[in-house]
Amino acid sequence: MVDISVNDVLQKIGRNMLLFQQLEYLLKHIVLNGNISGYVGDFHAKRAKQVATVSTQTLGKLVSQYIDDIHASPETEDEEFDDNDEAHISFKFRIKSDSAHFETKRAALSRLVNERNELVHHLLPHFIPSSPDSCQEIARKLDAQSETVRQEIKNLSEIVNSLDEGKKQLLAFLNSEDGKSHLELQFIKGSRLVVLLREISEQVQRDDGWTLLSIAGQLVKQHVPEEISRLKPNYGHKTLKSLIVASEVFDVREEHTQNGGVRVLYRSKET
Repeated sequence: MVDISVNDVLQKIGRNMLLFQQLEYLLKHIVLNGNISGYVGDFHAKRAKQVATVSTQTLGKLVSQYIDDIHASPETEDEEFDDNDEAHISFKFRIKSDSAHFETKRAALSRLVNERNELVHHLLPHFIPSSPDSCQEIARKLDAQSETVRQEIKNLSEIVNSLDEGKKQLLAFLNSEDGKSHLELQFIKGSRLVVLLREISEQVQRDDGWTLLSIAGQLVKQHVPEEISRLKPNYGHKTLKSLIVASEVFDVREEHTQNGGVRVLYRSKET
């Protein structure tokens, strides 16, 4: 058996403290970047508050949030948003796991939190520097602990790499032409005007399920005239028909009138 000096033990204590700090740093990175959500108007303020909160959280709190946010259990429900005309930004990184893995991961990380607290706050009463046996025993436990923490650091590092790669791919998509088109479509689908047009189509539809666009246009002008006046700058379309077609929410068709004219009808694709 190799003799372990007091200095050897102290070095191992310092090593493990640094390992726990590295573990804590990785957890903060994942918690901060794995769940980003907010309305455009208050996004930066909300983000700054989130950073300030996470930066002061204890290791135990970080573990709890990491498990609940990232290691989603099968019963975890998706976030619901309030009805709001303002655009909403949301990025969520999740590791889907079954209940057994979910609880195993929670228990393993909770044990590390307890070990870290023991190391920081309760090691001294168990450490007798003048006793070779005490030094040997403490050193053995510290070495075993370091291997466990290193393995978890390796696991979290792989998750961080996946998370960062996911964000990189998302940003690349959002900056692409397909990404911009997708965002524009989602904006149109959730816009106040398209929602109103859907409501009108449900309330004033004919017996065959179709609604005259001319009637819908009159009702829109009556209730939200500013939406019509800013149709082009707000939505990039000159006419309601063009907007309805672009939204991909409605079916659109034309029919001839008795006097030889043509009128436009629309209906929700869900009907």
